Amino acid sequence: METPRCRVCGRPAVIYVRSARSHLCEEHFWAYFERRVRRVLERAGVRRGHRILASVSGGKDSASLLEALHRLQPELGFELAAVHIDLGIGEYSRVSRQAAEREASRLGVPLAVIDLREALGMGIPELSLASRRPPCSVCGLVKRYVLNAAAVEAGADYLAMGHNGDDIAAYALKAFINQDLEALRKLGPLTPSIDGLAVGRLRPLYMISEKESLVYALTRRASFTMMECPNVTRRQAEVRLKIWFTELERSMPGVRDQLLGNLARRHRDYPEPAGAASRCPTCGLLSSGGECSFCRLTRVVTGSPAGPAMRAYIRERLREAGITWTPRQSRSASVEGEGGQT
Repeated sequence: METPRCRVCGRPAVIYVRSARSHLCEEHFWAYFERRVRRVLERAGVRRGHRILASVSGGKDSASLLEALHRLQPELGFELAAVHIDLGIGEYSRVSRQAAEREASRLGVPLAVIDLREALGMGIPELSLASRRPPCSVCGLVKRYVLNAAAVEAGADYLAMGHNGDDIAAYALKAFINQDLEALRKLGPLTPSIDGLAVGRLRPLYMISEKESLVYALTRRASFTMMECPNVTRRQAEVRLKIWFTELERSMPGVRDQLLGNLARRHRDYPEPAGAASRCPTCGLLSSGGECSFCRLTRVVTGSPAGPAMRAYIRERLREAGITWTPRQSRSASVEGEGGQT
């Protein structure tokens, strides 16, 4: 069987980009991938001097995210650092941490590691057991808090997440099925910052498929693990919807790009979450009213809220990693004025 050839230069192809109906070689696939990432960054308003803190899990998507940001950094002029959370989930967390550390080291990107067992004395399995909540529920709550706290403490302008287009399409379908229209509003390429409370979440891989992310990581020789979290099951709605949507994309090339393009343009038409954003009186970060979910969870599990101690721990890990951005003036003033320090 004849080897497929790149549509641009005729060299051996490494991937067939279904939405573009094109075979591409390494070089032209890299250009395609990074062009799509750059377009998201530019439309999100990333400019010279902005600070991006990238969340790296150790998997293929976060490896591709960090690789692409690193390569676009000289052209766009932003500052780049990374954060990894060691969730304390046995061998999975050990392997994931090693992959994240190798990739950051290879690229020369400063990396702060937030170790839950070191910070809290327990990881996700123990937190789940003690709180009598499902592991994925606890994990999502803790990761959201720690990543936002790290971005606030670092003085970042953006918190870059490794969600690929297939992930986002699955989240959007689940939200629509559940008629959780407020969730759809949060699924654009950028979730805006709330001064002093939350750093905007940027999704540079918004228009990148899971297959494209994997091939990019492989061909760029990135360090990552394919080991899955033991708590993830094939029964979860997002997993099943992603499988279904992949099949739909095969029969209708471009349908994912159509969904995501429309969502990027129209996500602000969906209703805002009920209730105004407020400040947790304990730790000073974002809350939907009263004490934040992380402080409530840790109060139940340990007897006292861990938000302030976690923020102090994160500050120290950032300092050790050399991530010493000076917080923006408005953000610094608002946090220090109401119960939190940056």
